[in-house]
Amino acid sequence: MEAIVLAAGKGTRMCSELPKVLHPVFGKPVLAYALEVLAKAGIKKPYVVVGYKADKVRSFLKPYGAVPVLQREQKGTGHAVMAAKAALANASGSVLIWPGDMPLVKPETLEKFLAAHQRSRAHVSVLSCDQADPWGYGRIVREEGLFAAIREEWDATPEERAIREVNTGIYLFDKKILFEALQKVGQNNRKGEYYLTDTLEILRREGYYVEALLLASAEEGQGINSQKDLATVTKKINGREIAKHQARGVTFMAPDQTFVAPGVKIGKGTMIYPWCFIETGAEIGAHCEIGPFAKLRGGVVIGDESVIGSFVEANRSRIGKKVSAKHLSYLGDAVIGDGANVGAGTITANFDGKKKQQTTIGKNVRVGANTVFVAPVRIPDGTTTGAGSVVIPKIKIKKGDVVVGVPARPLAKHKR
Repeated sequence: MEAIVLAAGKGTRMCSELPKVLHPVFGKPVLAYALEVLAKAGIKKPYVVVGYKADKVRSFLKPYGAVPVLQREQKGTGHAVMAAKAALANASGSVLIWPGDMPLVKPETLEKFLAAHQRSRAHVSVLSCDQADPWGYGRIVREEGLFAAIREEWDATPEERAIREVNTGIYLFDKKILFEALQKVGQNNRKGEYYLTDTLEILRREGYYVEALLLASAEEGQGINSQKDLATVTKKINGREIAKHQARGVTFMAPDQTFVAPGVKIGKGTMIYPWCFIETGAEIGAHCEIGPFAKLRGGVVIGDESVIGSFVEANRSRIGKKVSAKHLSYLGDAVIGDGANVGAGTITANFDGKKKQQTTIGKNVRVGANTVFVAPVRIPDGTTTGAGSVVIPKIKIKKGDVVVGVPARPLAKHKR
């Protein structure tokens, strides 16, 4: 099976110069969600139709193994698929067509769709869903329960607009009949475009078996055509991720005021307070407390029973077990040992003007309020820093020392 992903449009209603499919959802372009679902289905080399700002989209595709196909003019979905005809010249079997702006379709829904298509032995199948408010979607028109046509919003009659079963834009075609039917598609519609949807009605009239499979949820059928749609999709992905963690024993005090990206790991018994933002790649241990107003960025690993509190940001850091960083701190490129206490206002100054440097804080270190670590520095186990200390490189610090000042120096140990 081959796949064509439609990603050529500008997305005029987005009111943005960025191609619609490159708008980020939790730091990852919308198009990435579609490509990841296809990869899970075993499609390793999808053909992606590019057009508007094609070079930007092409550069994004490389890590996914996707093959770009250029649509020089954007004349509709049918025209976009025709752009991939030459690329698929040696392909046989089925062709899956997928919009690049639909990130909510689940892998298991795709699996059900492929299995149902195979069982039905249809020549063409379209994945449909039921929408309470179907405005803007192509309606699935049936006659005596069987598929008859897809009618776009602007070309539908009042009776057809009342239909709630709508087209998701995901199809499975026999390759040969797909391109034969596209040759017969005209521009007899209000937009003057070549609609891919017209091929289904053409094939049905010619005696081919066309099936509409009502297998997707209304949520999965949500596409992105505006900034409002983008926000809606982001909210739904966030809700899915939080629900997954709740099912594994994570407590969210205010789920609607918490943001958790896909690809986050959180241990059982952890409490997440409101207004936290946790990025892809962050890992949080069991029985931790996070927030409120904490930001955990990619590459952060937090050990069990640790506390990351109000207005604390951590980035690319390994934080041990039973660490407490409760207030107003930035922990970037840091390694913090078990049992350390990080005072309010602590900063790891990790950028030296050329590259990021690491701060290593040992076990059971007591960091005084407003301490600044000018990386690269290494703080031995059991050290204490005084409030307002600035710890710079090359200062000799021994295990158990108390360091104070600007720059910080170990206090003399008095003999008793």
